[in-house]
Amino acid sequence: MEKVKLSELSSDTMLSYEDSNCTLTPDQLREQAKEDGDLMLHTWYVANEHRWHPDAKTMLRQYIETQYDEMYEDWDDRAFDCLKQEHYDRIQAVLNEAFSSDHATKYWMLDGPEVIIDTLDQRSA
Repeated sequence: MEKVKLSELSSDTMLSYEDSNCTLTPDQLREQAKEDGDLMLHTWYVANEHRWHPDAKTMLRQYIETQYDEMYEDWDDRAFDCLKQEHYDRIQAVLNEAFSSDHATKYWMLDGPEVIIDTLDQRSA
């Protein structure tokens, strides 16, 4: 697995650890580590921002598939026949509006390299 030194990270890099509910920049990590040494007990990673986007077609397909067990044979084919592209487009527009903010769509993945805490007193580049 790739590793990178804390002292080599740019100041806008975001860091986090498994099961954390926050991200920190290298400078924030240094500051908070001075007050809470337990932060250094975690394995830190570069965290990358991702966005979730709802998909109307996928959501409807999955819903119809879950309902099929309670319905009659070939019901799913009939249900899919009822849905036209214009329906998907209208539903997608509502989903896009509902999920237009970062509140539920922005998330961080620890898919960057592991961070080696080489120094806590050196500022980021």
